[in-house]
Amino acid sequence: MRPKSDDRTFLLKLDAGLSTAGILPEHSILCAISGGFDSTALLLGCKRLQHRYRNLIAAHYNHRTRGNESDGDEEFVRKLCADAGIPLHVERSNHPVENLDENSARQERYCFLAKTADEVGADAILVAHTVEDQAETVLLRIARGTGLRGANGMRAVRRIRTPANREVNIVRPMLRATHRDAVIFLDSLQITASQYRSNDDWERYARNRIRHRVIPELQELNSNAIDAIARFASIMKSNSDLVEALVRDAMSESATDTTNVHLRSHIAQLHPVIVAATLTEMHKAVAEANTQLDEAHLTRLIDLIRSGKSSSYDLPGGVMFSTDHMHIRMENANSVSSDVVPYPQPLNSTTELAVPGELDLGNGFTITASFIPRSAGIPIASSDEAWLSSEIASNNRLEVRNRRPSDRFNPLGMNQDVDLSDFLIKAKVAASWRDRIPLVTLTDNGRIVWLPGLRPAEWAKLSPAHQTALHLKIERDHSRA
Repeated sequence: MRPKSDDRTFLLKLDAGLSTAGILPEHSILCAISGGFDSTALLLGCKRLQHRYRNLIAAHYNHRTRGNESDGDEEFVRKLCADAGIPLHVERSNHPVENLDENSARQERYCFLAKTADEVGADAILVAHTVEDQAETVLLRIARGTGLRGANGMRAVRRIRTPANREVNIVRPMLRATHRDAVIFLDSLQITASQYRSNDDWERYARNRIRHRVIPELQELNSNAIDAIARFASIMKSNSDLVEALVRDAMSESATDTTNVHLRSHIAQLHPVIVAATLTEMHKAVAEANTQLDEAHLTRLIDLIRSGKSSSYDLPGGVMFSTDHMHIRMENANSVSSDVVPYPQPLNSTTELAVPGELDLGNGFTITASFIPRSAGIPIASSDEAWLSSEIASNNRLEVRNRRPSDRFNPLGMNQDVDLSDFLIKAKVAASWRDRIPLVTLTDNGRIVWLPGLRPAEWAKLSPAHQTALHLKIERDHSRA
């Protein structure tokens, strides 16, 4: 049946909102209804759009904070659903509290909706936020110092996990509809919904203060202020979506074999906005509920990451952040730290490495040595391997050991030896790593050939005249660790 001209605007916007949210004909939808104009219009609008879903169920939560008014809203909803033939689930709060704060009320209501969604097998929970609600939300968040994600307002679709561990979408299909659209639609049906006295109490509720005092002032400057704020939120959402995509890429490209541990050098080169968002995601993965990082935390962490120094920092939510020259990590402060050092535990003694051959260093680490004909091609070496002169292993053996106080090293690219400790400090190698590096050395004089993961020696480098290369490589098998 074609809708009447006076309710067509609302139904078209609602239909578009349901489509955008991905509501399909095989879905069951749970519609939250308080008894106010907007939620009543949502429920009855969905009733008119029956091609959009399989089942429609209503849900009403009575907070019992307004005495007879709250009970009157419940009775209104019960009669409305009975007349429309819509199944209804109702729950009444066990704690009637005058002046219940907005956050607590919201948490109670959404807990009820999630539980009810499980009971009826709903695929989505619909709530009746309008363009005015979006504008109020954005202004409130800006006043409280929100970031990019908060400035994009309420999302049309937000996924939650129910008590039965199902993923269900919270859907706001009316974010492009106005309160006036809803009222006109209800007028066409000759239905008068509830008007809450609390909606006019601007002294008690921050949202009402925005609604009754701030927005009218803005409308004096721009009569279309509400639409303008909603457009701003939409633009911010596009920007936020881009940042989230870049963060996903950054976390994927910098990931290590250990959960919530990422490569420092990759993160350090990103734009500060992406770094901050990445750190926020890492924190969220291990932090206690309802805790977050503020700007001061993020600024401090970015400075630590860019410095490349080994350091740690306590964060809200029982989280410990730590960084070294190679990794950044966040973990629960009470959990046992996983070992992300790219070297085995210190060796018990100096050990011979046959060439060619393989040496088991423990903890799943091995060093292999082999001779490779130059004609086979010499690829660009990674930090975990070295291509050297075959002449340094003329006796077909080398040695592997940890560092000694007297060690000196001739790094590739330099024409003189330097103190090994000084080199490791300047290379920003974490202090906890330095005694675990398995140095490859000559057997006769202990001269350092290669620092795995760092650099080979200048004097041992492969020259164009060499027809055979000595290939050294360190690897780790995590299944043997």
